[in-house]
Amino acid sequence: MKKPITPQPISSPAKRFAILGLSSGLGLGYAPIASGTFGSLLGIPFGLWLLQYPSWMSLILLSVLVLVTAPIVERACKHWGQMDSGRVVWDEVIGQAIALLGLRGPIYSQLQVDSSRFVFPEWTAVLVAFLAFRVFDIFKPYPARSFDRRDTGYGVILDDVVAGLYAAITVWCLIKIRWL
Repeated sequence: MKKPITPQPISSPAKRFAILGLSSGLGLGYAPIASGTFGSLLGIPFGLWLLQYPSWMSLILLSVLVLVTAPIVERACKHWGQMDSGRVVWDEVIGQAIALLGLRGPIYSQLQVDSSRFVFPEWTAVLVAFLAFRVFDIFKPYPARSFDRRDTGYGVILDDVVAGLYAAITVWCLIKIRWL
């Protein structure tokens, strides 16, 4: 939902650089087409990094990031004059990282064998998590759409959190029935 609002430009160059840099996923949000897909691609290395830590640690980090970055995302939207602007892809980064947490089962068993190395899941599983997140993010099944209708930074981010949870559950189920 792209509701136009009165633009409120960020006057400080340093603040503008930091706020727009984070919100646009280090500039990926400026892609002329499919900016959300590019933002999701940035979420893959972040999600793979989160998989290396215990679940509780990943969840705390993601929760803190949502709480801290939602006001930043909202400020970027006000700068651009549009809530949930296509240039804001930080929500896709968070959502895609959550989607990859559905791969935790196979990763955890590998970490128990050797916790000193970075463990990568199968590339097909990462691809399925990526595609599942994009589908859920685009179609926004309940309650994602209800968050998307909220004109706040939390609304911008939480619809992608829900899409990421749906994708993580989907991937986890596919692993459990041995389709991945």
